Amino acid sequence: MLQWSIEFTDRDRALEHARDMADPWFGVNTECNKALNAEGKAIWGTPELYAACQALDLPVVVVDGARDIRPRSAVDSLVRALPRVRRTILPEAGHCPWVEDPAGFRQTVAEAL
Repeated sequence: MLQWSIEFTDRDRALEHARDMADPWFGVNTECNKALNAEGKAIWGTPELYAACQALDLPVVVVDGARDIRPRSAVDSLVRALPRVRRTILPEAGHCPWVEDPAGFRQTVAEAL
């Protein structure tokens, strides 16, 4: 929970948010995590992945938090690659915008639907 708490920009509620996400606790599937990370490293940033994203003929909504501690480049490149994308950046949210700005997240998704 302490590791997850860094994801939240509201420092007063960060541990509470992390605790809520961990309940019920299912544990970490390390084998699955390793496999997904290996697969991601093998294809991330490749021309094949970019082409696959460009070939998606469906609307995509990307909702992200402006205060996410992770590099913006990953989301930026995904948005550039998708042909039918709409992006909403929630200014006061971090990595988990549905937790830190649930009203903004719901509004964005509802408008997309």
